[in-house]
Amino acid sequence: MSDTTTHAEPKKVSWFELFFDLIFVVAVAGLTSRLAEHYDFNGLLSFAFLFLVLWWLWLGNSFNASRFYSDRPDQRLIGFVQIVAVVFIAYGTGDAFGNRAWAFAGGVGAFKILLMINYLREIHRPGLRRLVNLYAALYALQSALWLLSIAMDPSVRVWMWALALGVDVVTPFIVASETHRAPPHPEHLPERFGLFTLIMLGEMVAASVHALDHGSELHLDTLVAALLGVAIGLLYWIGYFRSADAIGERRVRDAASGRRLRLWAYGHIPLYLGIGGSGAGIVYLSHHFELTGPAPWMFAGSIVAAVLGLGLIRSASVRRVEEAA
Repeated sequence: MSDTTTHAEPKKVSWFELFFDLIFVVAVAGLTSRLAEHYDFNGLLSFAFLFLVLWWLWLGNSFNASRFYSDRPDQRLIGFVQIVAVVFIAYGTGDAFGNRAWAFAGGVGAFKILLMINYLREIHRPGLRRLVNLYAALYALQSALWLLSIAMDPSVRVWMWALALGVDVVTPFIVASETHRAPPHPEHLPERFGLFTLIMLGEMVAASVHALDHGSELHLDTLVAALLGVAIGLLYWIGYFRSADAIGERRVRDAASGRRLRLWAYGHIPLYLGIGGSGAGIVYLSHHFELTGPAPWMFAGSIVAAVLGLGLIRSASVRRVEEAA
């Protein structure tokens, strides 16, 4: 038997995975709306941190699903429990650094345990014991940090959360030498990212609608802000799906292709942060149209971040195309 997991058959995103992603974006939408209410540097820092925590949960689940998910009843059962955890996380984002820290940290800790279980269930596969054990150990460490933080003083709790997020950031590099034994599906993973990107862009259009809905009357500056949001969203779509070749196949054959996969995946971080910041900025600017304070700088910075993300994704994609040729 082969000691690697191969993907001989095409694999499409399942209806359950689409449902799962929509539940996740509910939490992201809550973060974006709160950023619009507190559109300053402190609000942006909180948004970025909490978003990255959420996104890495989604990322970990997406890579696991791309490797092993086959829409079995037991997998859907674990997925439903994960959705319950996301519900608690979404509730916790309303005051994650205050009275709802228990819900946010508890939901994240529970989600990490479920990710650990998902990997341990695959330990019987030939050649995957080391990969599974690495993921299980890392998720167990993160889960412990999140759950233990609930009982800590808020100042200590934040540092424990930062440490747990740091483990998330380095995890792909720790498991890099084993990734080729169970690479993500070359078609399924880009499709999953593409669908999440569409949902994020949909939230930006929704922000434009919210911008129009502010106030009892429609004013010209509000209309301009809303149209600007739609236009920027369209440009992001063109950049992602046309210019950057973001949804092309991602095959991991060796260390170099593994590095390109990580560059492609990590490029989505500034892109998504930029989309979220742009959407929140449209809502804020629709009723604070004066160009003073940090708001215009944050709005411009969000656009720069999104463009940077598209550039990183395109860089990974160009190298992939050149190699294929």
